[in-house]
Amino acid sequence: MPVDIEIVEDLSAQTPSDKGYLKVRRLKLRTRNADGTLSEVYRYDAVDRAALDAVVVVMWSERPGAPRDPLVCVRQQLRPPLVLRRERELVVPDARTGLELWELPAGLIEADERGEEGVLECARRETEEETGFSLPRADFARLGVAVYLSPGMCAEKIHVVKVRVPDPTIAVEAKGDGVVEAGSTVAWWPLSECLARAEDGTIEDAKTELALRRLRAELQPGA
Repeated sequence: MPVDIEIVEDLSAQTPSDKGYLKVRRLKLRTRNADGTLSEVYRYDAVDRAALDAVVVVMWSERPGAPRDPLVCVRQQLRPPLVLRRERELVVPDARTGLELWELPAGLIEADERGEEGVLECARRETEEETGFSLPRADFARLGVAVYLSPGMCAEKIHVVKVRVPDPTIAVEAKGDGVVEAGSTVAWWPLSECLARAEDGTIEDAKTELALRRLRAELQPGA
């Protein structure tokens, strides 16, 4: 598993903000109010990218004797942007400095994955790429409505999808996608442990906690 990241070179000053994978759009805006009046013109920066929507997948499997507390698939994912926190004097210092996060499988919805079927196809594809489990698309279903993660900065929407895995012990190999996903750890934890780890800070990913809580609400009404 990766233990650290070295910034070899910072090309920020050499790269136009609209030419990379992520684009920073610097806009001049004016708000039109309900009564027809207009605000003064103001500047606003937003992050944009070709694929604005993404999925997060809750893979779960029943445990004998614990139907309301199934196993859930999580993976430890390297997140290079976290290294940038080391360069800052943070208002609230981090309790941990790791560069990997425990998350649910997730990924961007491609341009050819349109509409409802496209969302589920993306979930199926990302599940296979990130965990190695090849499951029928018909087994995937939405788990609540899509949500924004950071609308003050980016218009990305996250679509939460669930899928039941009949046998999580089947030996499978995840394909991964490039250096960042190489060596990612996949584990199966009981749902109750996942939520406990979200509360103690082991799981720090917001979309993961949201999806876990939605699964609990569905399997344990009133909990």
